[in-house]
Amino acid sequence: MKILHIITALNFGGAENMLAKLMEQGGADDHEVLSLLPPGPAASRIAACGIRVHSLGMRRGMAGPWSILRLRQLVEDIAPDLIHGWMYHGNLAASLARKLCTRSLPLVWNIRHSIPDLAMESWQTRQLLKVSAWISNGPQAIVYNAYASRVQHEALGYSPRDGLVLPNGFDTERFAPDPGARKLAQALFGFSDGTFRIACVARFHPMKDQMRLVSAVSDARAKGADIQLLLVGHGFENPPPEIATPIADHMSPDSVLMCGARSDVADWLPGIDLLVLPSAWGEGFPNVLGEALACGVPVVATDVGDSARIVGHHGLVVPRKDTDALTQALLAMAALPACERAAMGRAGRKRIVSDYAIGNVAAHYNTLHAACLEDWQRSKRTGPVTGRLSNFR
Repeated sequence: MKILHIITALNFGGAENMLAKLMEQGGADDHEVLSLLPPGPAASRIAACGIRVHSLGMRRGMAGPWSILRLRQLVEDIAPDLIHGWMYHGNLAASLARKLCTRSLPLVWNIRHSIPDLAMESWQTRQLLKVSAWISNGPQAIVYNAYASRVQHEALGYSPRDGLVLPNGFDTERFAPDPGARKLAQALFGFSDGTFRIACVARFHPMKDQMRLVSAVSDARAKGADIQLLLVGHGFENPPPEIATPIADHMSPDSVLMCGARSDVADWLPGIDLLVLPSAWGEGFPNVLGEALACGVPVVATDVGDSARIVGHHGLVVPRKDTDALTQALLAMAALPACERAAMGRAGRKRIVSDYAIGNVAAHYNTLHAACLEDWQRSKRTGPVTGRLSNFR
């Protein structure tokens, strides 16, 4: 089966990372990938698997007639058996591609976002959600990477008929405990000896709420915790004034370390004491939580998306946008004996290996694609059927 994946972009992001991991798993199916925006770093990772990567070369907010004509031509040339959209813009483009195609094709949507509060979303995203809800009966399946995300989107009008949850998967051989990672992390980022190391791996964005984490670390340090915070992600290679100024004004120079997005996270993440994700909204299934747990690193996360389900007893979950609760969680984790944190990390890794190994998740995607194609072909012979994914379920 030939599958065309249409995604908004191929940068450092959760959806891009998950798509790349699926491509790296290989399998019997033939895949090609189309990015609406110019290809980013994930494109080379996918291309290294021998998979063709195309791009419409669009600019954000710009979808002119040329892009639509180019989309139609690419789909005709690729001649897929199934189209799989990723993220809101990618899903809409996938639906349009199927509409423009001269052949009848099955369609899958993939949603990687949660919406605890619609008011937090931009006007553009709210309009995308409305349009998507109107046409959500079209796909043969709507894949969510989080249970919370499915509930929230169906409450906004998304069709519940063929929604299902497929979680993110993790390479538990690459993301694994490594005693040597502590020295590597110190060499790479300049950690001081004996400090409690906290890392936040996420692009700089209000959704990620790194400003609150900085405040919580400052409060925890004022209460005696010897903490160093590492902020890693796109935007921190040249931190904007809204976060650089408060850090300079209220933190000692060596208490916050920053760098841009990195592709070597698996190498140094096991050398961190605690991974923190302070997101205010938007997370579905945050990849970095699974990656940290796979490395044996306990986590603190806000209760957004499926974070609480992922963390379980292998860290702490606090309310979103609650600085005091986040501070107390940092203090509690810093006060734990190292042996207790290590035991927490080992239990977390065991759960990731058991429930979220990428090979198992990739197999579910393969089964889903086959079921969608089979049900689509059956509907062409016998007419629409109820419960189109009965074989997959």
